[in-house]
Amino acid sequence: MRPALRYVSSLGVGAIVTVLAAEFATTDHLLLFSLFPLYVSVTSMILAHKQQWVSLSRDTPGWSARKRGAIIGGMGAFTGSLLLQASVPSGVAGFGLLLLGMAGVVADVDEL
Repeated sequence: MRPALRYVSSLGVGAIVTVLAAEFATTDHLLLFSLFPLYVSVTSMILAHKQQWVSLSRDTPGWSARKRGAIIGGMGAFTGSLLLQASVPSGVAGFGLLLLGMAGVVADVDEL
């Protein structure tokens, strides 16, 4: 994907997520300022390394990778649901941080 298109797409996703979280936010309005740069950077890294994301999910045979994915997904869902109960912006920020960590690892693996 061309860098300019990737950046424009990333800005759009960041704006959409921030606006949606702001619509449902009743508290933690200061946290909303962190959502835009968080989701812009996550989307840009995912789009930059999208081929590696697809190959990592398909090219890992065996139960250990599936167990690891199930544990990470289950803990992410559990923690995300508790954060969403606290406030919508904190839940969205927690999910974005989970994606940021995954995108960082995928980018590191892609560089190898």
